[in-house]
Amino acid sequence: NGLNIVAIAVLIIFYVFFSLLFNNLLLKMDCKKHQFVYFAAASANIMTMFSAIGYAWPSPSIPKLNGQVDPERNPLPRPTTILEDSWITSLMSLGALVGPLFSSILANKFGRKRTLIMFSVPMILSNVILIFANRVVHFYIARFLVGMGTGCVFTVIPLYVAEISDIDNRGFTSMFLALTMTSTQLILYIISPYITISNLAVVSLIPAVLFFLTFVFFVPESPYYFVMINRQEEAKKSLAMLRRVATSDIHLKKELYDISRTVEETRSEKVGLRDLLQSDVVIRCLLISVGLMVFQQFTGILAIVSYLQTIFEATNSSIPSEVSVMIVGLLQTIVNIITSRLVDRIGRKTLIMLSNTGILVSLITLGAYFYLQINGYNVDSLSWLAIGSIMFYIFWFNFGIGPIPWTVAGELFPSNLKTYLNGITAFSNIICGFLISLLFPTLSQIMGMAWSIWFFAIWTAVSLVFVYYFLPETRGRSFIEIQMMLREGRTV
Repeated sequence: NGLNIVAIAVLIIFYVFFSLLFNNLLLKMDCKKHQFVYFAAASANIMTMFSAIGYAWPSPSIPKLNGQVDPERNPLPRPTTILEDSWITSLMSLGALVGPLFSSILANKFGRKRTLIMFSVPMILSNVILIFANRVVHFYIARFLVGMGTGCVFTVIPLYVAEISDIDNRGFTSMFLALTMTSTQLILYIISPYITISNLAVVSLIPAVLFFLTFVFFVPESPYYFVMINRQEEAKKSLAMLRRVATSDIHLKKELYDISRTVEETRSEKVGLRDLLQSDVVIRCLLISVGLMVFQQFTGILAIVSYLQTIFEATNSSIPSEVSVMIVGLLQTIVNIITSRLVDRIGRKTLIMLSNTGILVSLITLGAYFYLQINGYNVDSLSWLAIGSIMFYIFWFNFGIGPIPWTVAGELFPSNLKTYLNGITAFSNIICGFLISLLFPTLSQIMGMAWSIWFFAIWTAVSLVFVYYFLPETRGRSFIEIQMMLREGRTV
C-alpha cells in the first residue's frame, strides 16, 4: 500500500512538474499569441494519454494475469491462458479499427471537440472496468473500449490540432501527440512494477480529470468546423480565442478569410465514393498518407517494441531487460522533444528521409547480429551491437517516420473530406500494425529472426524511394498552397 501511494504521488508530481516546465519553455520560446494554441493542442492530447497507457498496458499487466509475476496479486481466480493473453492484448487493436469509422462521421456532424469528448467516455469507462475486473471477459471489454477511443485519437486529434494551429507552428503542435504517447508510456514503465492492475487503472483516470478541467471547459471548437457549418460569428470568436486577439483584429480577419476561402473551394465538390475515386487530388492524398502509414508500420516498430524485452534478454546483456525498456522509453521521449523543435525548421520530408536512412542502417546491423548468433558464432562480445542497433532504431524512428506521418495527415486533405480521409488513414495504420503484431512471431519462426528483421529493412529502403518521389514538403505552406501543389503534382 505504501508503494502504491508513493507511485501515485510520483505520477501526480510528474504531471504537474512537466506541465509547468513545458509552459515555462513556451513562454520563453514563442510570442504571446501562440501560447493558447499550445495549451489547446496539449489539452486535446491529454486524451492521447489513455491510448498510450492502453498500448503499454500489456507489457506489465499480462505477466501478472498469467501468473508469471506476483501471482498472489492476480485479480482473476486463475491464471490466464496463452489464448486469453492474446485476445486481451489484441482486442485494443480491434476496437481501434472501429473508432475511425464512427469518429470521422461524427466529427463532421457534431464537431471535432464534441467527438473527442464523446469518445473519451469509453476510454474512461475502460479504466473503471479495470478497477473492479475479476473475470477475463471484463478485460476483453475494457481493452476493446480503450481501442475505440484510440481510433478516434488518431483520426480526430491530428485534424483538430492542424486546424487550430498557425502555419509557422503547425508542425510543432502536431508533435504533441507523439510526445504525449512516449512520455506517458515512460511513466507507466516506471511505476507499473510497484502497483496492482486495479491501482494502475485508478492512476490512469488522472488524465480524465485533466482532460475535463482543461479541454472540455476552456478550449474552443475548430474555427474550420464553424465555417463549414456557416456559423461565421462563432468561427471568429473561436479564432480570436486561439490567437489571443480581439475579433476586430485585421490579421484575424485575414486568417478567417483564408479559412473561408479554403472551405468554399471544396464545399461544392461531391464526396461520393465514385467522385473520390475519380479525383486525382484525392487519390494522390490517399496514396501519400496511407503510403506513409504502411511504411511506418513496416519498419517493424510494433514487432520491435512488442518483443523489446525478449530481444534484450536474447542479447545476454548485463543490463536487466526491464531497465533497458525504461531506457528506451526515456530515449523516445527525448527524441520526440528534439523533433518537435525541428519539424517547422528543417521540414517534414527531410526529417523522414533522415529517419528512414537511420532505421535502415540499424535494421541491417541488428539483423547481422542475429544472423551471426543463429549460425553458431560467438556473439558474447557483440551484445553492444544489438543493444546499440535497437537504441539507434528507436532514435531514428521517433526522429521522423514515427510522428511526422500524423502531421502530414492533418495537412494534406481537402477541407470537405478531411474527417473521412483521416479516418481511412488512421484505419490503414491500425490494420497494418495489427497484422505486423499478429504475424511477426510466425514470420520469425519461418524466416528466422535475422531475415525477419531484414524483411523490415527492405520495406524501409522502398520507403526512402516513395518519400523522395511522392511526398510534398508542407512546411510553411497554407492548406490552399498544399492543395495547389497536389493538383500540379509538385513535391517542392
